[in-house]
Amino acid sequence: MSSESGYKVPLTTIKEIKEHPNADRLELAVVYGFEVIIAKGSMQVGDKVIYVPIDSIIPVKLEDELFPSDSKIKLNKHRVRQIRIRKYPSQGMLVRTSTISKVYGFEPSELEEDLGNKLGIEKYEPPTKGSPQQGIQRKIKEKKNSHFREYKGLGNIKWFPTKFHEGELVVVQEKIHGTNARAGIMPFEANTFWKRIRGFFGLNPKWDKCYGSNKVQLQDRRDYTGFYGEDLYGKVFKEMNVFCKLNPGEQIFGEIYGDGIQKNYNYGCKSGEHRFVLFDVMVDGEWLNPESVIHFAEERGFDMVPELYRGPFDHEKIHAMTLGNSVLAPSQKIREGVVIKALEGYNEGMGSKRALKFISEKYLDKDNTDFH
Repeated sequence: MSSESGYKVPLTTIKEIKEHPNADRLELAVVYGFEVIIAKGSMQVGDKVIYVPIDSIIPVKLEDELFPSDSKIKLNKHRVRQIRIRKYPSQGMLVRTSTISKVYGFEPSELEEDLGNKLGIEKYEPPTKGSPQQGIQRKIKEKKNSHFREYKGLGNIKWFPTKFHEGELVVVQEKIHGTNARAGIMPFEANTFWKRIRGFFGLNPKWDKCYGSNKVQLQDRRDYTGFYGEDLYGKVFKEMNVFCKLNPGEQIFGEIYGDGIQKNYNYGCKSGEHRFVLFDVMVDGEWLNPESVIHFAEERGFDMVPELYRGPFDHEKIHAMTLGNSVLAPSQKIREGVVIKALEGYNEGMGSKRALKFISEKYLDKDNTDFH
């Protein structure tokens, strides 16, 4: 997997078999940190399997082999989702190498190989309301300021179950279900023809006020209409007077939430209302540690994502924190999940940070995706 927040369909081994709490004829096979429900005795610890994660779209020929006409389980539009069997969540599917051999004519053997492309298994992409997001990104590619960093997302703790050690000091924050947004004052780059002409006459500024979504920079787009309509990001940051709160070299990352952002997740906002909450800060290309981010938010007047816990890492305790109403807005009945951050050694260098997300199984029970 190329990045911690990426998608893959790996050949791996079953690391543990656990009893199903509500069924004698079923068991839980554990791969990475995911639990997949299987028939009792059908697989053993150490067996090689292909793990197909939730939010996968599988080809018809593999689906027909895995779910014949008499199967009690069927996929909706070829999409693998979390399901509950006897009230317990099962996340993804385990496919035997012999099944791959039968359907595709080869048997995988290299552990941790990503087989998505070979098997024609793709990541589910939520519908985009007809918005030409990819076209917009292509149009503005030449206008990107290379100093304005993308957040890159967070890995799921179930892919990285040993990232944090029991007892390590961490902070746990609520994960807000909105749209990732960023703003910063970056060194100016003459990345267009007209900017280079102005630079020739000494007319370019030293600093560039940048803002946008996680992937799309919008500071030079005056005709932008995207997924959420007409430049939602610019509207929210303008209302916040964001560039009066930042110094050169500082970049903030957060979530815009509210009316129309995510289905059934308006966090108490009224019609047409949108808000921003801060979750990370980068200064001169280096991540601030979580404690410094909190001080930054207080000093500059930014709302901060709610903190749920601070103390020794405890997997079961933190898992319990993914459940319950939102802390940001208690009227929101189901949390998306939480984010876990190391209190020491947060900045790993090269833009990497020691942070993972822990998604709520209750959230995944609905038609929600881990990728958004």
